[in-house]
Amino acid sequence: MSASKTFQPHAGDAAGTLPALYARWVEAIIHGSLPVETEATCSDCVMCSRSAEPAHTEQFFFDKGSKCCTYTPTLSNFMAGAILGDPSPSMTSGRASLEARLSTGLGVDPLAILPPPAYNLLYRHSQNAFGRNRTLRCPHLDTDLERCSIWPYRDPTCVTWYCKHHRGKIGQSFWNALLIFLNEVIKELSLWCVLQLHIGDDALALLESRKRCGTTGENLQASELDGRSDVCAARKTWGRWWKRETVFYAECARLVSGLDFQEVERICGPELQMSSRLVKLAYDKLQETRIATHLQIGRFEVEDATFDAVRVWSYSRLDPLDLPVPVFMALSYFDGRPTDDALSMVEHDLGIRLDDQLLRTMIDFGILKTRQEPGEETERASSSAQA
Repeated sequence: MSASKTFQPHAGDAAGTLPALYARWVEAIIHGSLPVETEATCSDCVMCSRSAEPAHTEQFFFDKGSKCCTYTPTLSNFMAGAILGDPSPSMTSGRASLEARLSTGLGVDPLAILPPPAYNLLYRHSQNAFGRNRTLRCPHLDTDLERCSIWPYRDPTCVTWYCKHHRGKIGQSFWNALLIFLNEVIKELSLWCVLQLHIGDDALALLESRKRCGTTGENLQASELDGRSDVCAARKTWGRWWKRETVFYAECARLVSGLDFQEVERICGPELQMSSRLVKLAYDKLQETRIATHLQIGRFEVEDATFDAVRVWSYSRLDPLDLPVPVFMALSYFDGRPTDDALSMVEHDLGIRLDDQLLRTMIDFGILKTRQEPGEETERASSSAQA
């Protein structure tokens, strides 16, 4: 007996590759190979409808011209500098798209190039628009080639978000931990660059004030609504680097490019050490394939049911499982009793044998979970701290 995914997996592509700068730091943490998400492909989007899909299906699909590129990334000062300084022909479109964002002056400051305020407003208040709306399409999506034009320098969200995961919920947990880590690195290194390059005390104070205000895009200024920047405000923000923004970003890229992970940890401090530790723990769990000796039913939603199968999802509605009806019925046998006893009873009562691969899949996707004994979580945390 086996559970089928909503879509058949395709051969993996570059979706599992980190930007070189990130990869160097992450490899220093995990001491192993980064997982490749073979179920989520960019070149042949698994979330787009295929001709084999029946016309009456109610399955949620992405727009083929947008896919998950309905998100405009925040580009750190050093990644912006790396993009602008990459002379390779493959980056021609990426450099042009970034220069276009720079030319508007919207969301451009010494820490990063942010999405325009009007875009933030639309993004946060649009329902069911992600993956389906072309108005929100990323400015770095090369629509002629149907690919990301800044792929080697994409931001942490683009690096770590997948519509589907080979190891389901366990895979998502790893990438979420990595997202937190990369965001922490970028936040601290971007600020470090600003301090190294001395934008001026007044500009620094203004930048700190804007950081406290958080995301822009609720109350738009007239100029922002028209797609124009406030020149006076920009001059104050940039201080002595006013009108030399591209040179500033290039200097940020130069400062960061040679840092090894020990230097990054020293600059970023204890919070980064904590997030890197959590990345390693999530990675180790991703490598674990043993079946727990005691299992119980996890939390999931039933989306659809036919005579043959029941469609369920747990960690993401975009990544459901189709469980054959007998397998779905067998779930009730996993009530915390020994796994071998549950399997024997399923075979005796229902006449089906659940193999390790199926059990592993249901555990990965949160349909089944390990039974925790009282105090077990506390003991595990204590062991991890001692290690």
